[in-house]
Amino acid sequence: MATLASTIEFNGSIGNVTAYKREGSDKTILRLKTGPSKEQIQKSSRFVRTRENNTEWGACTALTSGIRHALFPVKHLGEPNFTGALNKLGKKLQQLDLEGARGQRSVYLSRNRHMLKGFSLNINAPFDGILRHPVNVQTDRDQASAIVSIPALIPDVSLFLDHEGAFSRFVVSLGEVSDVVFNNLEFGRIKADRVQIIHTDWLHTEAQAEAIEIHIQLDNNIPEEVSLILSIGVEIGINGRFGDKELIKRAGAAKVLEVF
Repeated sequence: MATLASTIEFNGSIGNVTAYKREGSDKTILRLKTGPSKEQIQKSSRFVRTRENNTEWGACTALTSGIRHALFPVKHLGEPNFTGALNKLGKKLQQLDLEGARGQRSVYLSRNRHMLKGFSLNINAPFDGILRHPVNVQTDRDQASAIVSIPALIPDVSLFLDHEGAFSRFVVSLGEVSDVVFNNLEFGRIKADRVQIIHTDWLHTEAQAEAIEIHIQLDNNIPEEVSLILSIGVEIGINGRFGDKELIKRAGAAKVLEVF
């Protein structure tokens, strides 16, 4: 995102303005810096609630960072704004913590894993719009494993791709993410950053393919505060200059299949 700092006259006073452009829009957006100073927010008794909110929001974004890491094999297939949706989900999870005081509420994904299940990284062209037949999933938390069964691929029946002459393949990932818990006067999470990834073979968009069964696994002994995120994506590519496949930018989609 390109930014440009400038100064303009606004309602008779001079203020600092930041100008920038957002992806998907050709308009220039101007923001005028207003409100209390950084020092007031950090020290004034008037902004105690603001400090509490800021601290808790940091816990929400920490969970989002962990989820994004677990999703990194498929996150390139998502639309730019899916991170904001994860932040909102983190806030909802935090509000479910009725034990912590304001400013100290933890973010327990492990207690509400169903709230992330089915999360789509795409709104305009979701994964379920590309692969119309359901993907079956079997999970085993004790073994930190999953089996993903992709149905037979039949163009314009089960598989809908808008790129003629291109190729597609599926990517399945299994990653771990820790709760963000308030302890010893600060928020923290345990180390949980393992991710496994499996790709299917490339298939021409006009070709049919039999059903595919994918087995994916991490090392077991998963702590209770760690959740496993199983995701799937479809990549679309074309023949590259050197015979390899080059991904088509902004093509494909991904979603969270299961959280366990």
